[in-house]
Amino acid sequence: MSIVRANRTTLPGALAASLLLAAAPLPAQAPAPASITVDARHPAGAISPMLYGQFIEFMFGGVKGGLTAELLRDRGFEAAPDAIGLPRYWERYPDDRDDDYGLSFARDDSVFYAADSAAAVLPGAVEARHALRVEAGGGVVERHGIYQARIPVRAGKEYRGYLWLRSDGYRGPVGVALEEDASGGRVYAEATIDPVRAGEWARYSFTLRPSNDDPHARFVVLFPGSGRLWVDQASLLPGDAEGGIRAEVEARVRALHPAFLRWPGGNVAQDYHWRWGVGPRDRRPEWVNLSWRGELEPGDMGTAEYVAFSRRVGAEPTVTVNVDGRGATPEEAAAWVEYCNGPVSSPGGARRAADGHPRPFGIRYWEIGNEIWGDWVRGHSDAETYARNFLRYRDAMLAVDSTLRFIAVGDNDQAWNRTVLRVAGRGIDVLAVHHYYGREPMAGDVRNLLAHPLAYERFYPRVDSLARALVPGHRVRLAINEWGLDLPEARQYSILAALYGARMMNVFERSSPLVTMSAVSDLVNGWPGGIIQAARDSVFVTPIYQVNRLWATHLGAERLRAVVRGPSYDTSREGRDVPALDVSASRSADGRAIFLKVVNTDLERAIDATVRVEGATLAPRGELSLIAAGPGARSGFATPDAFAPRREEIPTGSAFRVRLPARSAAVLTLRVAP
Repeated sequence: MSIVRANRTTLPGALAASLLLAAAPLPAQAPAPASITVDARHPAGAISPMLYGQFIEFMFGGVKGGLTAELLRDRGFEAAPDAIGLPRYWERYPDDRDDDYGLSFARDDSVFYAADSAAAVLPGAVEARHALRVEAGGGVVERHGIYQARIPVRAGKEYRGYLWLRSDGYRGPVGVALEEDASGGRVYAEATIDPVRAGEWARYSFTLRPSNDDPHARFVVLFPGSGRLWVDQASLLPGDAEGGIRAEVEARVRALHPAFLRWPGGNVAQDYHWRWGVGPRDRRPEWVNLSWRGELEPGDMGTAEYVAFSRRVGAEPTVTVNVDGRGATPEEAAAWVEYCNGPVSSPGGARRAADGHPRPFGIRYWEIGNEIWGDWVRGHSDAETYARNFLRYRDAMLAVDSTLRFIAVGDNDQAWNRTVLRVAGRGIDVLAVHHYYGREPMAGDVRNLLAHPLAYERFYPRVDSLARALVPGHRVRLAINEWGLDLPEARQYSILAALYGARMMNVFERSSPLVTMSAVSDLVNGWPGGIIQAARDSVFVTPIYQVNRLWATHLGAERLRAVVRGPSYDTSREGRDVPALDVSASRSADGRAIFLKVVNTDLERAIDATVRVEGATLAPRGELSLIAAGPGARSGFATPDAFAPRREEIPTGSAFRVRLPARSAAVLTLRVAP
């Protein structure tokens, strides 16, 4: 992922006025006439069934705290300690009013729950594992221990947790509880671990069922006994978290009907070693995410968890391998393929089986690196070097599984694409190009934003022509597997984002099957562009989520030609006479439905469109699914479904009229009569 940052500028009067169009109430104007003529007799080409996927990245709550359901942060006590020996996120219980001389802490790197030593020494892993050493004894504070705040809980819901404990003469129980985060607050649920066995590490499980709802409860570990013990790898998961994924987030991902999921990045792919995410969960190391400000990332979501999640939501998993970043090698990538796809008789397949998955995962699509042209990623190189590296990695991976399909790093820069295609084109099945658009190129003119996707529609045939010339007889497709907007939150969560996204996806459909895959950036959190925004206690979806869902759940199998006539507008950077009405037409695989995806990018006027379908007899009734909103509407935690589509039956036939409000995106489902 890369984002172009904008500088603050003083806008000229005309641009400032156009900027206000997205924020100020607009005067009512008479609807503009338009016509849409669809040719159902001569299909224009196939639409890729893989067209709409999603993109997951380890980035600022994209995985931890966003996608995954683990409620405890720094559960391995790896962060640097404070003055009393407690690492980040953990605090002394009940509070810090008095010195509790009956309890002392130390982050101990000499005693900890066993780590996978081979994974822990890979470049980027946390150098040393730790546990929290606790010295407990008599004191003036009777109920004492440690706690972590901001734990969202629901009354009556089951929360399943565990602690790894090791005792050295500790006598007495260990308590766990969910409580109100206030001095002397209410206890919602508690459990007791008794006895704590002396000697080696043991895992102690518990279940808590709180009596109250509380979005900011605290999880408490109490030490009423005396002596020394160590705590490591604490965990607390909601009972409805299948595979460690948040149920409310998984439901929203499933609703998108993603054809594929892309993981682990993004920029992070060039930091990531796959061995950090295999084996027993509690033995996986934490690792330093250099792509995103050195954040510590747990290994809780690894390959098996990702594949299981993908399959549960109906998506094909695709994997991005690290190319020469942080010590990565072709042999490492080949070993990952073997772990995923190899038989149990192979070393990698045997390791996968030992992790509980004897059947191969059968991952078909593998992306070789991410944005190698950018100096922000490890393994950055020129195009010639990357192309030769691509072949090295591809050859090593094909030696393990000859059925793989390979995605190569492309760019919006044709010079990069020319070199990569010339050197490695015959080994490339799909070329990945990323599109980000934001404040600087928009130059204060909202109409530039709304028109810009049409520039990509002109760009894709140029890439195709280049590939056909350099790799004759071999078809290279395109994956736009990162696209998004760099806009302030207010606009990112407004109808403007929905209009941009809808027009962008229409471009993808009109450009398919050349454009064979696409994924908006990101799926969960990461930045304001994440289409599912998941705080610890609540979730909302963005306008782009809503249009992405609407488009993906009405994906036709073949394109139909559509001739559109209607109003247009001029822009300051994207040209003149830009069509206000944008249309993509397709037909379902069974031939029983025609889908018209229609975007009215006019900020001021509704459009009355006359629709004609030639070569098909339509049933008298169809369905309109409409996303429309005023310029002040915003999605957010208080308005989580602000842009949910409005559905209604509409009269149809060989010719009919439909009104499309200003600032709207719609799918018309036209039923074909038997």
